[in-house]
Amino acid sequence: MELIANEGFNVSHRTLQRDLDVLSQYFPIYSETEEKPYLWRSTELGGLRAHIDTISLTDALSLMLVEKSLKQLLPPAMQRHLQNNFEHSRQLLNTLKDDYNAQWLDKVASVMPDMGFKPPVINEALLKEIQEALLRDQTIRTYYQAKQKVAAIEYHLMPLALVQRGDVLYLIAQDITKGHENSAVKRFAMHRFQTVKRTYEQGIRPADFNLQQYLQDGAMHFSNGETLKLKAKITVELAFYLTESPMSDDMVLMPLDEHFYELTATVHNSWQLNWWLKGQGANIVVLEPQSLRTQLSDNLRKALEAYTS
Repeated sequence: MELIANEGFNVSHRTLQRDLDVLSQYFPIYSETEEKPYLWRSTELGGLRAHIDTISLTDALSLMLVEKSLKQLLPPAMQRHLQNNFEHSRQLLNTLKDDYNAQWLDKVASVMPDMGFKPPVINEALLKEIQEALLRDQTIRTYYQAKQKVAAIEYHLMPLALVQRGDVLYLIAQDITKGHENSAVKRFAMHRFQTVKRTYEQGIRPADFNLQQYLQDGAMHFSNGETLKLKAKITVELAFYLTESPMSDDMVLMPLDEHFYELTATVHNSWQLNWWLKGQGANIVVLEPQSLRTQLSDNLRKALEAYTS
């Protein structure tokens, strides 16, 4: 207020707040209203304009296509700013509904390659707490219902990242429950959090954590980073599919006869790999490594026993 007064503008604090609220509809600024005193910041999303007269058709179409994912991956303050953009985008597309460009949303779609199960329900209040803690590098205390566990487990976590994997949102966090010296980076499914409480304590992000490297190492395929050399006998049908979508950069397909190919590829040793191999059934026979071949053979034998018992 002193800086404004020095410029010759004598206004009350309330008037300034009202003016900033109006300006946020036209410029990339937002208010952090979770804590007092309220602070105003630039969104760093200057390319997104909030006014229906100035937002472009391309902006409107793009925002409508990414609205769902943005809502889970942006902190609440930025979501509130973008909400105006979403609404104005809808108004613009409705106004231009006779324009063939504006009809694009009726002609494109994105679907998940699965059975179409409904996504898990996320507690929005808990997500907000985690987003705020992540934004400010603050630790959280939480009760988390891990799979195959009867009771929820108490954790002290340092949030590091949010990652959307299909319909499931994951928190990547450093587990500091037993202290930093015994900490480890872990994945937590957002819908399994039962309680979340920000400590408002400044956390220390591990210096060796890099989100892109973490993803590149196969962490979201539920791998510990190890790779293996997969060798398998596959059908012509599966070979055709893998020709279009290779498993790895070094994948090689060698014809064996008119019905089968030999596949070799370096892949992450992960839960995702096992899940995919089991889903291929008789279309693939793992030859190497022997440990993976034995594991799949045992699983198929148990499945056969279940069907014939």
